[in-house]
Amino acid sequence: MMGVILFPDMCCDVKKILAISASSHELSINRSLLEVATSDIKGIAVDSLDMRYVLLPFYNEDNQRVLGFPDRLSGIKSTIRDYDGYIIATPEHNGLMPAAFKNLLDWLACACKNEVALFGNKPVLIMSTSRNKSGGATNLSIMEKILPLQGAKVVGSYSLGSFYDAFKDGKLNISEQVKLDTELSRFLRDVSPHATSGVRPQPFSQQPVFEFKNLI
Repeated sequence: MMGVILFPDMCCDVKKILAISASSHELSINRSLLEVATSDIKGIAVDSLDMRYVLLPFYNEDNQRVLGFPDRLSGIKSTIRDYDGYIIATPEHNGLMPAAFKNLLDWLACACKNEVALFGNKPVLIMSTSRNKSGGATNLSIMEKILPLQGAKVVGSYSLGSFYDAFKDGKLNISEQVKLDTELSRFLRDVSPHATSGVRPQPFSQQPVFEFKNLI
């Protein structure tokens, strides 16, 4: 299923962002954080990619040499490239991004070899949350270094520690919301000077706007 949220006061040249949930966990708190971050965006179309629906063999040179690229990986690549900016919410697994998400990036890096890098020097906002105080900060610092290798222009980073203390009734507390809004505003200005807030997209908890089941 694919969908784009359009706004009646927008011109036909709609800027689009892809919100990526890098967690494969059904009840991911990072997916909840991503929903909060995208809930009031207006003036930009918002789609989502959910790693629960991206199933790939783990990358190694033998797999690529013998089996080639997984079916439809080129479709995923071209789809991801068709955006003006990206918000990536990822949990931290032992100091790093989830293996499944890193695996997707590995396949895409090889698929983009000798081409324009995956993210095309477009703005990227990275964020992470955790149940403890770390807020995935170690992984975020690593992502800031490695995502530019795939053409990401990392313009913001947001870490939320102690998720269940800061997140109540579907909302962040005021101080954390201010911090998130600061990073989000910087990112949105880089994507489009006309982006504002005020419209909630389809909740991630119900059904992802992008479903890659038919591409894998």
